[in-house]
Amino acid sequence: MRPAVRDLTRGSASLRIDWDVRTPYDFVFSLSGDAGSTDDLPAKDREWLATSRKALEPEVQAGITDLFESELAIHAGVLLVEKPDVRTSADFVELVAATPPRDLIGALFTDDYHGVDVSDLIARAIDGDETAIPSLADRLPEWNKKGRLEILRDPSTAKKRIQRVLTAWQGRFAEIEPRVLAILERDYDSRAADRERLAPSDLIETTTGGLRYLPEAGISRVILGPSYFSRPYNFLMSSREWRFFGYPVADSALDPSDELTPPLSVVRLHRALGDETRLRILKLLASRDLYLTEIAQELDLSKPTIKHHLAQLRAAGLVTITESGTVMYYSLRRNRLDDASAEIKKFLVG
Repeated sequence: MRPAVRDLTRGSASLRIDWDVRTPYDFVFSLSGDAGSTDDLPAKDREWLATSRKALEPEVQAGITDLFESELAIHAGVLLVEKPDVRTSADFVELVAATPPRDLIGALFTDDYHGVDVSDLIARAIDGDETAIPSLADRLPEWNKKGRLEILRDPSTAKKRIQRVLTAWQGRFAEIEPRVLAILERDYDSRAADRERLAPSDLIETTTGGLRYLPEAGISRVILGPSYFSRPYNFLMSSREWRFFGYPVADSALDPSDELTPPLSVVRLHRALGDETRLRILKLLASRDLYLTEIAQELDLSKPTIKHHLAQLRAAGLVTITESGTVMYYSLRRNRLDDASAEIKKFLVG
């Protein structure tokens, strides 16, 4: 039997936390298939997303579906990390236009560069070496492998499609960009006390809403970027030297709502507890920490289905994800269970 509590100690490694409060990240994240997929994004902006996308030319809509909703090109945001002067969506479009196809496509594969056995093959494929493609087909993770190989076969065409989508979308995003920036800044300001009192690992877990990060060899920098359109999810990007968490802004940072509107934290919590499969997952986690594969096997459900339920549980604060290198496992946040009745009572009767 695996022990219920795992040893999380990793020595006294130093970890620097940087905060990156800019709208270009949200500009990219707003094109993800997850953006606006739940009511954690207010109704007016879910409607804005749907209406704005439908107004785009068919070819641009196809590019969004193929490259961004599939998350193939979401990692273009990696380019921003070392470019602090890129402050707006318009700046980012200019940056992409000026970036050679090799560097842009390379950014999309930063997570894969961590694997020693594939990094050289990816570089060769981007440079036009067709012989690297069959080997990559055997070594890349299964996630959207076909689409990723197509990008590697023709980086120039991929860049043109990405650039066209971003250029078209920037005209729409600019309409709401000042309001989005105000939300991001409110979230950052609201976390001043956390930045003063919390240790790095606790600060990351609190900010991301339950993602527990364990120090890794060679990683001395973690970047936290508030995001409006990622709600309720975290967008993760990485390199060999840093990790980036595009975390969902807190409810308190959103535009004010009327007094009859229940807090989203209450809605998320009771929505999460109102599903039989999610309750079964919580029951499993009450006994011990588990990997995604283990939960899927126990419940005889697919990994994507379990991943969806776990995302809802994490958004409700009921589950902690611990990242250990390339592996993630899940733990129950027991103290959150005590909040269910207290929060609904506070909303109803004050």
